[in-house]
Amino acid sequence: MRKLRNFLSEALTLQYHSELNPKFWSNYFLREEVREKLLEIAKEWLKFSKTPISSVEDIILTGGNANFNYTDKSDLDIHILLDPNKIPSCYDETDYYKDKKLIWSLTHDIEIYGSPVEVYAHTSDVQPPHKNQGIYSLKQAKWVMKPERANVNFEKDELFQRKLDDLIVEIEHAMQSTTDTKVAEKLLDKITKTRRASIAKGGEFSQENLIFKELRNLGYIDKIRSFVISKVDDRLSLRWYFYSSTYSCQS
Repeated sequence: MRKLRNFLSEALTLQYHSELNPKFWSNYFLREEVREKLLEIAKEWLKFSKTPISSVEDIILTGGNANFNYTDKSDLDIHILLDPNKIPSCYDETDYYKDKKLIWSLTHDIEIYGSPVEVYAHTSDVQPPHKNQGIYSLKQAKWVMKPERANVNFEKDELFQRKLDDLIVEIEHAMQSTTDTKVAEKLLDKITKTRRASIAKGGEFSQENLIFKELRNLGYIDKIRSFVISKVDDRLSLRWYFYSSTYSCQS
């Protein structure tokens, strides 16, 4: 059997390109039909969340598809920036928009040229720009922060490979339990918080953010989340089992 690190080196999904994604961009100019469709999606989301259009400060595109580190798995990330003084007081909670994002994601499957569209909403003072982050204003049709090419080489970074390997081993180990999800939940929380802190300090190409993206691209983030959810569901359920034409209820 090949060593895990050798396998990961061959299967690495992270990419860095010399140009922005040509499906959406012509040089540094966003294709107009793409911009119009993204704005239409954002307006539909505002209607869905019952958020007044007057509260919108800007609608921006960010993430891998507004930078050079996109892959076939990269989303189109729309962020709706809201004025906290103009949204209804009962909405003035981060959880409200997190819940709306989740419900929207579960009930919609929107793609543009094969790439999924994700919509977020938050007040403009919550999330300051990260270093190396591309930010494009869909409303104003111009760059807020133009991405610059960096010297990035994922496959030659041995520390990156080693940390990635170690986390995959930890995830596989955490999912060996048949009932207890504490280890898996703690690990997922650690990965998420480490990524968030790393982005705040080092920006888009911080190592922990890239490791998180690679774990997500390889399916490990969904895998551990699904594991936790399924085990919680099993614990909270009562199921019928059929034995010789008789039913017995077991937890």
